[in-house]
Amino acid sequence: MRLKRPEDLDGQLAGALAPVYLISGDEPLLVQEAAEAVRAAALTQGVEERELFHVDTGFDWQSLLQSAGSMSLFASRRLLELRMKSAAPGKDGGAALTAWVEAATGDDVLLVLMPRLDNRSQKAKWYTTLERAGVHLPVWPVELGEMPRWLSARCRRAGVRLDDEALALLTARLEGNLLAAAQTVTRLGLSGRETPWTAEALLEELEDDSRYTPFELADRMLAGDAEHAHRILTTLRAEGAEPLALVAVLARELRQLRTLRAAHERSRLGLAMKEARIFARRQKLVEAAVRRLAPALLEGALRDLAVVDQAVKGMVPVDPWDELDRLVLRVAGVRTTPLGVRARAWLGTG
Repeated sequence: MRLKRPEDLDGQLAGALAPVYLISGDEPLLVQEAAEAVRAAALTQGVEERELFHVDTGFDWQSLLQSAGSMSLFASRRLLELRMKSAAPGKDGGAALTAWVEAATGDDVLLVLMPRLDNRSQKAKWYTTLERAGVHLPVWPVELGEMPRWLSARCRRAGVRLDDEALALLTARLEGNLLAAAQTVTRLGLSGRETPWTAEALLEELEDDSRYTPFELADRMLAGDAEHAHRILTTLRAEGAEPLALVAVLARELRQLRTLRAAHERSRLGLAMKEARIFARRQKLVEAAVRRLAPALLEGALRDLAVVDQAVKGMVPVDPWDELDRLVLRVAGVRTTPLGVRARAWLGTG
């Protein structure tokens, strides 16, 4: 049986346990939480012993079958958990998984965690055998358009209430980072606040921290506050921030500004900001940036971010942090040489 969404797992676990649970996906938080739900349900239903197998190169698949065939000294039922680094178990692994299912007596439960499965893997015998015998939950990343719904549902479960602007603010700040979202919702739940969070109250709560964030960097850059933006970037670098995370946040802001700039030229800026869910406290900042930054500068900055992304991956011989600094300063209003021009010269591409 294949489930459609992580939420469907709770209903399945409310009944008798399946002999096999396969959880696949590249979103660590959702995979981890689904696995924890299986472990908790198993414990509730008397599966008190758990054996953990880390499957990587050279793993002895016979150890799984030997464990399944041995008697437990401590419990009548066991949870056998396979954590796989690859979604391709190989010939030996496929045969072992198939053999385990065919020999299963209904006492032990097999939990398999692996990365996202491709179409080819889902046609393999080992996969079809596991799916027929048990439950497969494919975990997909939460798309940007789904983030408000996902975040709102998580807040409800944690007893956290947000008004519409606060939800828009939190969605913008946590774009795509589900682990950060989970941590933030937990933090808000522990605050003891009984009334709904407003955008202003939420911003004050989240910024009540001595550490800078990529979002503060983006705001200072858009505000034209070059000195403050430079200081934030320097601090983030010293704290070991991932440059690719900064690239993602800055790219989102610049793409949004490009869209808003086009709307501004059609006298539709107010409507465009509403459609983009820019909360009221930030609208003046964004509007000023839209009016200040020319389309050519925005396009150039986005091209530079693409080169920075390549530099982080070792594809371009430049220091990504230095180039991020140049880019941030240029968008903030300081004249610097565009990265693309220099990078093309270094690479000899003209």
